[in-house]
Amino acid sequence: MSISLVEVAGANFRTDYESDQLNTEFMGRLGMRKRYLPARLAISRSLAMSVPVELPVEELEPGKVIKGDTLFGTGTELSVWLALILERAGEPDIDTKRLVSLVGAHWRRGLTKLDEEWEQAGADVAQLVRRLVEVAELPMAGGRLPVSGSASGATFSSGEIKVPLGEIGEDVSTQEKVFWSLNGKGGAPHTAIMGGSGSGKTVMAAAMLRAIREQAPVPLLAFDFKGDLAAFTGTNGQTALAEAFEAQVIEPPRMPIPLDVLALSLKDQFGIDEAALRFRESFSRLKGSKLGDRQRNYVHEAAARALSTDEPCELRHIRDRLLEVYEEHEAKEDGATSSMEELCRFPLFKPEMSPAEFFQRSWIIKLPPNVPEDSRTIVVNLLLDALDQYLNGLVDADTNPDGARGLRILCMIDEAHQILGTKLPSLSRLIRMSRSKGGAVMLVSQSPDDFSGEDDEFLDNMGLVAAFATNAKPGAAARVLGKGANFTNLQTGQCFVRFDKTTKKIKAW
Repeated sequence: MSISLVEVAGANFRTDYESDQLNTEFMGRLGMRKRYLPARLAISRSLAMSVPVELPVEELEPGKVIKGDTLFGTGTELSVWLALILERAGEPDIDTKRLVSLVGAHWRRGLTKLDEEWEQAGADVAQLVRRLVEVAELPMAGGRLPVSGSASGATFSSGEIKVPLGEIGEDVSTQEKVFWSLNGKGGAPHTAIMGGSGSGKTVMAAAMLRAIREQAPVPLLAFDFKGDLAAFTGTNGQTALAEAFEAQVIEPPRMPIPLDVLALSLKDQFGIDEAALRFRESFSRLKGSKLGDRQRNYVHEAAARALSTDEPCELRHIRDRLLEVYEEHEAKEDGATSSMEELCRFPLFKPEMSPAEFFQRSWIIKLPPNVPEDSRTIVVNLLLDALDQYLNGLVDADTNPDGARGLRILCMIDEAHQILGTKLPSLSRLIRMSRSKGGAVMLVSQSPDDFSGEDDEFLDNMGLVAAFATNAKPGAAARVLGKGANFTNLQTGQCFVRFDKTTKKIKAW
């Protein structure tokens, strides 16, 4: 080899100008203060790819220089970097000029890949970290990386699941049965069903859920805001939904949910701060706790303290730390403290089960109108956040030769307008990211207008959209189903469905 460590340490490494700008962006995204840190991450990400790196065919505008001993360190650290680069290049004999070119190309490719994964992670640092841990096959905090098929990452289906669209599920024009491929190749497994009161949207949703369960023993997490979902039998006296899924029905606060809902996925300081941030965002969406900047800081500080000192951490621990923070800052108690006190009046959660244990069983969470609104909201927010952290932290679900993705869990929210429009990060991440992990989300709501507060692509990530008669604004209905959908022509039990880029009118029940 015609290169020495001294030469590498003193060499000037750079990528192209545009990639260098992206390197600076990643400094801000990841809270890094040194240019070499995202550069190292990018080069590592590129080295993890088996495809050989390609050198640019034309001269690119150069970016800023980083010295070799700054970029790679010295001594053993430098030797390891050099060995990895040479091994991936397959060139045992290399000079400094060639090395500089290879490093620049890896740096550029790695930043491009990281930027793609950043978008896929929804600009969420924790999700990006989990993806990088998965790529590197490193152990997760507190244990090994979950492996598909293990107790913490089991899938419950092995083939394509074709779902009839309702109890009847016939095309109105042809009278042919209509089926939707829930987990087929290239499709999204998520469903949005909407319609006015009494239109039959819950009938359709329940029939679809039963059909899925008949084909695979996938667990269900369902939120019931009316209180009658567990015993729902449909129009023909079908098996009750709770019985079909062998689900346990929980009605907090009368019965606390047996989940360690604040369990940390990463137990270092980063994991604590990230979990505290997630809790603050969930808490800030309560109607009774409109947080200003000062209150947001106090809630974050209290949650971080509780998560670092109390294991398992419960809501009452965060309440106690919040009161301490207010006292230390000589701040008067306000809406934030009173909301925390109200949430802790009755135990909403009891940390008996880990997320891995909890989400492999079926649950119907009853949250009828007599439950205080803030309690209902925090239960949904924290449960969805826990599901997001658990599911999106697993390796990708198995895929069979036909491209059908294995299922790990169904999440169904009846009367979803109760939480839609709040831009809840965990719900958005579950919609955008859980397909590859084996998650499927079903939202049952009253109108297309309910989705107007979400991001524009929210409904675009739904594999199936169904709409019964509704008083939605024409623009909202057209956005969901296209201009041809005329809700005034729908008869009892009929709805429009959109999947595979086509819209049909069907008889659902």
